[in-house]
Amino acid sequence: MNIEKQLIGMAQTPLIESRYIIAHESGNPNNVWANSLANELNYMKRNWENAFVSHWVGGGGRIVQIARTGLVQWGAGPRANPYSYAQVELARTNDRATFEKDYAAFIWLLRHLADEAGLPKSLNGSGKGIKTHRWVSENLGGTNHVDPDGYLKSWGVSMAQFKKDLEKSLHKLHLVVRGDTLWSLSRRYNTSVAVLKSLNGLKSDRIIVGQIMKVG
Repeated sequence: MNIEKQLIGMAQTPLIESRYIIAHESGNPNNVWANSLANELNYMKRNWENAFVSHWVGGGGRIVQIARTGLVQWGAGPRANPYSYAQVELARTNDRATFEKDYAAFIWLLRHLADEAGLPKSLNGSGKGIKTHRWVSENLGGTNHVDPDGYLKSWGVSMAQFKKDLEKSLHKLHLVVRGDTLWSLSRRYNTSVAVLKSLNGLKSDRIIVGQIMKVG
């Protein structure tokens, strides 16, 4: 996937240690239309002195980096920021097709950043790894946000599914037979259509008999 660079250029201080990748969502129920990602980016670029993260995801799977990784960002409170290699915000949408692309990009980026930082691709464990903002609030304090749980749930993605999608490592393969669809395969292999499309580089829902697909 492509990471667009729109670096703001603010001064960032060194981390104490790289321990976390933080998963956020915008929390803005009034900004869900086609231009929601652009609105969020513009707002943060104007107000970075109050809060900023390293990456945004939205707009149908776009990934935009606005601050440098491996340096302090101001998105998860004073007890997490000095230890967070990267922090990723997910822009909201009211369109399922857009959400599925955004979710696939969100999963890909969080895993990619964990690999880049040498951190485990585990969600909300006791040690280093990928953490939700809610985990920070409940385990480190200094903030009271509970994202991205509610927004993901509103689209049918439980925290258990989010954890499973993030922690997958070795790919399982499936030979497509007559009657298979992305929906039926997502149910069979306990994943989502968006993740299947991301794993296999699919731009549509069309799959072909005889095709070998990554399913996990």
